[in-house]
Amino acid sequence: MERWFLFDDGPAAGARNMAVDEYLLGKVERERIAPIMRLYSFDPPAVTVGYHQGAGHGLDRDRIGRDGVDVVRRFTGGRALLHDGELTYAVVAGTDRPPFDTHLQDSFLRISEALVLALRSMGVDARVSGGRPRHPSPDFQKPCLDSVSRHEITAGGRKIVASAQRRLKRSFLQHGSILLTPASGRIVDYLPGGMSRLAGRVTSVSGELGGEVEPSLVRRAVVTGFEEAFRVSFERLCLSEEEEREVSVRERLLRIESGGSGPGEVAV
Repeated sequence: MERWFLFDDGPAAGARNMAVDEYLLGKVERERIAPIMRLYSFDPPAVTVGYHQGAGHGLDRDRIGRDGVDVVRRFTGGRALLHDGELTYAVVAGTDRPPFDTHLQDSFLRISEALVLALRSMGVDARVSGGRPRHPSPDFQKPCLDSVSRHEITAGGRKIVASAQRRLKRSFLQHGSILLTPASGRIVDYLPGGMSRLAGRVTSVSGELGGEVEPSLVRRAVVTGFEEAFRVSFERLCLSEEEEREVSVRERLLRIESGGSGPGEVAV
């Protein structure tokens, strides 16, 4: 049975979370090691904006600051997403050997199928979406949760997992938000016009199950879903002191790039 690495991480600020994901992608690219799955969350809540979005792109920075929400740029594409009341996953793997030695859409689909297994094991009627019709020019002022791309995950036709992928020469990272509560829907509070219609497009694990869900149970379900979908076992991974220093350097750079020094002033 193939062995993957599991980095069962804790809650952290947005800049650190993005710094760790970037570091892991670089590590797999350089060292060509087995795939890594990281599970983590955000504390305080953070808005991440896609790599191609403009600085601050339509965000109500005053309200974000008052609410104590961080803002950080992802190194993956897509649109603004509020990370609150969720479990975030990242899969980092090489593209030069199975099961990801194919194309972007196939790897996206394989990961989505594993997440669907996890959600269904908890009683959520999740499925892989065929996608909604896409507009020729994406509207970056709309939140990520407003659209469902091909191979993303829905429940009852509403988005329950939001994902994005970045590929290098020999590796890729896919990370995404498993919505445990409706909290991520508050992204509309920080965008122009309120976008009240988002409520009909998004759901959550707690909403589907009719009550609160323990995040640790979701973590275990995700691990089991990947073990079954990819027929792998996991070995625990922790960052060494040297690796933590490298992550800290990248985290500081993200903050410096923003030109700010306080909450809500990160890499936008």
